[in-house]
Amino acid sequence: MKIQDGTGTGNEVKIDSNKRMHTQAVTETESQHAAEVGDAYNISTGQIAFTGNGTLLYIKNNDERDIVVEAISIGTDGGGTYTSSLRPFVTIVRNPTAGDLITDATDAPDNVNRNFGSTKTLTADAYKGKQGGTLTGGDSLGIFQTSQAGRDYFEINMVIPKGSSIAITATNGLSSGTVNIYCAAIVFLKDTASSN
Repeated sequence: MKIQDGTGTGNEVKIDSNKRMHTQAVTETESQHAAEVGDAYNISTGQIAFTGNGTLLYIKNNDERDIVVEAISIGTDGGGTYTSSLRPFVTIVRNPTAGDLITDATDAPDNVNRNFGSTKTLTADAYKGKQGGTLTGGDSLGIFQTSQAGRDYFEINMVIPKGSSIAITATNGLSSGTVNIYCAAIVFLKDTASSN
C-alpha cells in the first residue's frame, strides 16, 4: 500500500520527503475527556464534626461502566487537641460489608457533575459518614496521613466496577475538642469505547 502526500487538499495528511506523516492532535487525560462529555463527578461530605474517630464517605457503583476514583481530598479546620504521637489519618477500604456508614444511608450532600452544562447524574450510592460511625468487612487498601489543619489531596486512581464499593474512615487522634473534616472524591466513568 502506498501512502501519498495530500498536502493542500484539506482532508488528507502531509507526508514529507523522509516519509514522515504530519498530524496535529489535541491530547487530554481520561478525566478531562469524561468531564467534557458529562461523565465526571465530585462527591463531597461537607464538614463533619468529630470528637473522636468515625467514618467519612461510602461509594457503591451501580452503573454498568467502571467508576475511576481519581483522587480524594481531605480538609480539616485545625480544631481540637491531638495527642503528641498521633496525627489524623484516613483509611481506604475496598468492598466493606456492614456498618452504619452503609445502613444509615445518609446521602452525601454534594454529588455533582463537573460539566456545568450536563444534566447527567452518577448511578451510585454515595453516603456521608459521621462521628463514631462504624464500618466492617472488606479489605484495607491503604492509610493516608493527613494534616491537622488544611487540605490534602491524594491521587489514588482506583477502579470500582459495578457492584463494588469504596469507603473512607477517619482516625483522628484527638485528646480533646472538636475537629471539622470534609472528604471529597473526584471520580469519572470509564469510557468503554476507548478501552476496547
